[in-house]
Amino acid sequence: MSSHKEYINEYIASSDPTVRQNVVDELVKLMQNNKLTLLNFIHALQIYITSTNDTTRVSTFSLLSQLLGKLPSTKLFPKDIEVLMAFLYSKLLDRPVVKYVLSSMYSLLTMKYFNYENTEELMQKLIENYNPKEHPQSIRLLALKIVNYQIASIPAQVYPNDLAIDCFLHVSQNEKDPNNLFLIFQVLQKISKTLDITNHIQPLFDTMFRYYPISFKSSTEAQESQVNSLKDSLNSSLASSDLYAVELFPNLISKYNSATSSQVKLDILTTIGVISSLYSSRVIQENFLTLWNTLKYTIINQELAQLISIPAVMSYYEESSNESDQIFHSSLIAIRSLSTNVSNDQKLLVYDDLSKNLILSERNRRFLQSYLTLAIISLPSDKKKSDDDDDDDDDVLRKTLSALFSSDQPLDQVRNKRMILVALSYFSSDPTFISQLVPFRDEILNILQSSLSTSALETTLRTLAVQLTAHLILSPSIISPSTGIEFGLLDEERSVLIGKLGELLIENGLLPSRDFNVVIEKALLIALSKLAKSSRCENDILNEVANIILLQFNNSESSLHEKCVLLNYLIKLAQTPSLVQIISIRLVNLLPHDGHDLNEFDIPVELILQALLSLFTSLPLTHDMNTITKKFLPLLSAYIFKPDSNVNEVQLTYVCELVRRMVAGLSGEIALATILVLFRAFKTLLNMENLELPAALTSLGDLATMESYAKYIGYHHLPILLSAIQGLNVDTNISSKVNFGSLVELLISILDNQKEMTDMTRLQILVGLGVIFNKYLTWNDFTNTFGEPRQSSSLSSDKLEIIIWCLYGLVLKCNSDATEYFVELLGTLSFVQASKAIKIIFTTVTDVAENSGEGDEIDISNGLDIEAELICVYKKEKTGLMMVRNKNKYAVSNLILRNMWKQRILEVMLVRRTEDDSKMNVILPLVLTYLPEDLYSSHLGTLLPNLIGTVESSDDQKVVIAVLKIVSNVVLEQSGRELLKPYLNSIMEIILKNVEDLNKQCSKGLKKQSLRCLLGMCLFDLPAVVPYKKRAIKAAHLTLSDKSRSVRLLGVSVRQAWEDLGVDLSL
Repeated sequence: MSSHKEYINEYIASSDPTVRQNVVDELVKLMQNNKLTLLNFIHALQIYITSTNDTTRVSTFSLLSQLLGKLPSTKLFPKDIEVLMAFLYSKLLDRPVVKYVLSSMYSLLTMKYFNYENTEELMQKLIENYNPKEHPQSIRLLALKIVNYQIASIPAQVYPNDLAIDCFLHVSQNEKDPNNLFLIFQVLQKISKTLDITNHIQPLFDTMFRYYPISFKSSTEAQESQVNSLKDSLNSSLASSDLYAVELFPNLISKYNSATSSQVKLDILTTIGVISSLYSSRVIQENFLTLWNTLKYTIINQELAQLISIPAVMSYYEESSNESDQIFHSSLIAIRSLSTNVSNDQKLLVYDDLSKNLILSERNRRFLQSYLTLAIISLPSDKKKSDDDDDDDDDVLRKTLSALFSSDQPLDQVRNKRMILVALSYFSSDPTFISQLVPFRDEILNILQSSLSTSALETTLRTLAVQLTAHLILSPSIISPSTGIEFGLLDEERSVLIGKLGELLIENGLLPSRDFNVVIEKALLIALSKLAKSSRCENDILNEVANIILLQFNNSESSLHEKCVLLNYLIKLAQTPSLVQIISIRLVNLLPHDGHDLNEFDIPVELILQALLSLFTSLPLTHDMNTITKKFLPLLSAYIFKPDSNVNEVQLTYVCELVRRMVAGLSGEIALATILVLFRAFKTLLNMENLELPAALTSLGDLATMESYAKYIGYHHLPILLSAIQGLNVDTNISSKVNFGSLVELLISILDNQKEMTDMTRLQILVGLGVIFNKYLTWNDFTNTFGEPRQSSSLSSDKLEIIIWCLYGLVLKCNSDATEYFVELLGTLSFVQASKAIKIIFTTVTDVAENSGEGDEIDISNGLDIEAELICVYKKEKTGLMMVRNKNKYAVSNLILRNMWKQRILEVMLVRRTEDDSKMNVILPLVLTYLPEDLYSSHLGTLLPNLIGTVESSDDQKVVIAVLKIVSNVVLEQSGRELLKPYLNSIMEIILKNVEDLNKQCSKGLKKQSLRCLLGMCLFDLPAVVPYKKRAIKAAHLTLSDKSRSVRLLGVSVRQAWEDLGVDLSL
């Protein structure tokens, strides 16, 4: 074991940080185990401490510093610390070692047994022997840490007050480093709060204000965050004592008035906002008028946006990138902060100053600015909100509102009404204003109603009136603590205003297209939708708006176009589940039923069903559909299953979606009973006469009547039942009641025998088969029904389609046997059949019933899929014009293939594939186009040669397009370009050949995909693609004469990209 002297020698001799760290650790162990004393350690260092070689001394004090830093805080006793401190004081003038001297002093200062009585000497020695101007940032930071610890951790009674402040001023002089400044500002705050600074205000203030405002440049987010933290710390320091106010406010005002930089003004305004909340009320009141006179012209001379409510104004200017807007916003914040700490008398002085601007006139350009300012200073602070009896601050508010509704206000012009409304909106931002608005209730209602009744050409005024009306209706009522009186709109007044808004909406919707005002329509829809979200207004929306719209549907004088516009409104206003339920029941009663048939003025069934679907899909998936289903489903069944019903496939598709959405929201026995009732309605068609119903059926009301339609139900109604099965929760135990194996056989039999079945109905039944296998059947059920893959190769195309759809359901259930079966099946099929099978399995399908949020935000995006203007041609064109939502698998299924099984299918294909397997080499690219690149990227190294070879040898354009899609995806990543580089010549030849094709042998799709690939090739390094530049530009030029506009547009982009290749676009 080495001695401490050997360790010291090893440290001094080595420059290796690891070696030195090991030496320190060993020495610390010796001292902890009492095998080495501090005295012996210092004695051993003596020869190096007195060395004339700077490097040796630096190493020596570095060792001492590290050792002290690692020793436990209880290891050294007071006498040891005192002796060592005295030694270190003498070395403060030795510039090469000052860093380690200060570090050692800090370690000793923070030890448990440091004698606080030595603090005064430490401060004195720092003043006498330490000169911050001679040292770099890291050393200055150590001195600041020593002072910070003394002031923060040692009782102020121990050391002289003035000496501590002088020591701080000494070590902090001329500091410019951001990190050090941050610590300086923290120390300043502690000094201001713990020491008597009466005799040091000027130097302490100068220490802070010399850096004001902080102007360090920041090029990164981290630096910007540091600068902002520094600004906050400086502001907190300036506000840490009321004594600084006498220096601060005159300096701030002077800087603000002389500043030419917007950032400087913003910093000053931020400072005012901060100190307003930290200084005492007395200080703020003493300086308020001076500050107001400085800031008021920034506020009242600002061109003000006519926005409703103070929050809207503040948000608009806060988000603005314009510098003057930002200064205006910060000025408002500053005035608001100041006003929370001033007396009512001083606020009245502001009122007097602005009173000349409170009456409208042609020359008055400060009307809104003045009312906005008075509203902001009238907002109660949090403290005053809790003071029930303090009404003194209402004087400014009373006078301001009296001026606003004064008889001197000219209301004969539209502009004046608009200005009054905007000003009024400022006083609807806070509930405490409501009680002050009560005396002006009549004036407010009169101006609102007159503004709402102005000409539709006055768009801005009407829009403002609509927004403000909704805002006032939604303003919460408040109860006076002293009188118990509730302040707010009366129920009758609220109903009248909502009725007026509804009347305007209907009126605007019924206008001819040349007079229709889309701006007013949007404002009304948003306002009424917000009101519909409120529980207080929900009944008024139903009674005063929705019911009036529903009455219009029975009006034979209203055109089909007008009714469709109103139907759209009705959908958008159904913002709550209860409104959806009521309106949907009203709408379903518009469908043809016993005693009611459609006439030429009625809304087409397709649009009613589409509206119902929009209503249902707006509900969150978690919403309980039990109640609405019991009322709604029998009414829907009365139309869809009635004997003389002429239901077409468009209507049937909407009904399927409605049924699935309803069943998806059912729960418990209600769900089971509902699905079984549907099965009993199909009992004649499905031969399920003995299906037993649970006891819960007795609570389903009119649902039981659906069984009476059994004799009228045909195979074309099957998608309704299958959609219900699809929506049913998998936890519902229906397998014990229904034999799904038999149901599958029956469905397959219907598909085989009903040759006149429409394509849509066939597709819906196929999806139903997939759903049944996915939810209720197993792999054994599948093989028992269809046999082994080799037995499927000779089947008809229709039979094969049935097999693929049933297989689809099992693949989605993560069944490995189904995956193996699918890959083996592909090897037995022709290319056309395999392409169809791949498309069925791999096409991702989204859930039709999207989960809607239940937040406070309103959504008016739901509505009819077709513009109302096109409805007029409905009577003249075929039913298909109504455009069922995406007539394909997307509209009738909510199945979705998991990515993990996409990858599993790929892995199985790669295992089974051989180099000379030409069929699999052709099929593989089709599969890859349906997969995310990250699923097959690890295989690209082995796949690319075969993919390129397949394109060169295949005449099928689908295969070529598939490979080019893969190339287009791969080329986007640098790693992908590295993989493609060896095949670049072959790829470019394929692409250019397709683009240059003038014999029209290439399809439009192949040419577009080739152009996309050619565009992607520009991402390669310049030397790799320059040889192709001229040919690529010429080929792209040839596409400019193509008859397809999309090809021409793509050709322009490709030509430009290749022309820019190698050109410095920054010049």
